[in-house]
Amino acid sequence: MTSNADSMPPAHQEPPSFPSPTFRISSIPIFGKLILAPMDGISDPPFRLITRRLGSAFSLSEFINTLDYDLHKHYQHSRFAFQPRERPFGIQLLDNDPQRMADCAAEIYAEYHPDFFDINLGCATSRVASRGAGVGLMRTPEKVAQIFQLVSRAVPVPLTAKMRLGWDEDTLNYREIAEIAAANGAQAIALHGRTGKMAFRGKARWEPIAELKACLPVPIIGNGDVTTPALARQMLAETGCDAVMIGRAAKANPWIFSWRERSEVTPDEVYGLIRYQYQAMQPYYPEGAILPFRKFLKAYLEPYALPKRSLQAILTSKREDQLFKRIDHLFLELGVLNLNAAETDFDKFMQNW
Repeated sequence: MTSNADSMPPAHQEPPSFPSPTFRISSIPIFGKLILAPMDGISDPPFRLITRRLGSAFSLSEFINTLDYDLHKHYQHSRFAFQPRERPFGIQLLDNDPQRMADCAAEIYAEYHPDFFDINLGCATSRVASRGAGVGLMRTPEKVAQIFQLVSRAVPVPLTAKMRLGWDEDTLNYREIAEIAAANGAQAIALHGRTGKMAFRGKARWEPIAELKACLPVPIIGNGDVTTPALARQMLAETGCDAVMIGRAAKANPWIFSWRERSEVTPDEVYGLIRYQYQAMQPYYPEGAILPFRKFLKAYLEPYALPKRSLQAILTSKREDQLFKRIDHLFLELGVLNLNAAETDFDKFMQNW
């Protein structure tokens, strides 16, 4: 295989370039219309870097629970770690105590220097929401105002918000909360078109995204049920939002940030990504990368509709040599003629940035 860029597979082409910023978070220029959503257990540094390289417009950390951070419990370094190539990089804060969030934000900024902080008003996990954090904060508008006031005073970088439609169908207060956030320092707002009680069930509503875009002076990022490039274009067209945030669908198709359907991605590209990501994860998981990598591997292999027994054999491999012997065998069967070349190509793609 030659090194000529014209001979590379489609994923190795640069994502669409934007000669001018798509929008700004305060003074931070954002180039691009697709963004990886922050997801607990998914948005680790290697996956963020891969999606950023493939076209995600900025990076957001997994949430930082400032209650745990304040109590000095063991905290994964990976939740704060990022590479300069990821900038703009934001750290997402989660808690129900405004002063603690502000104090922790100041400490985190002093050590890690993110470009902005995101306030989590959307996590619907029961252990989070039941204590009034995440989407639980949407039930206390006065506390939302206080959080943005105190955190914006504590750090010299912009704030953003990620929120839902409300706690439940009886409290659809997304507009009130968004207006409060914007009035007290939020420089961009991402809206997921479901309530907290819905979690990820049912259909996301996009009309509220259009409503916020029409009434607020800050950029609005739409989120919910965007699983393909076509649906991303549809959300942009229907809501007028400044960008689209993609969560669960990115797990199986990180190439979506290059505006590519998963069906367009060759087995060579998938194999190269698998090899790269597994190696990149190792420094962040000292107890072993196999277990945390399984959720990605399962998603990457899903489109191939493997027999249940074959898939189970791969996903239950306990040793690295056993795991990659089975992966190598599978991708040879899928038509990858040169495994080493596929791996090298993706490595070059990631480094040529």
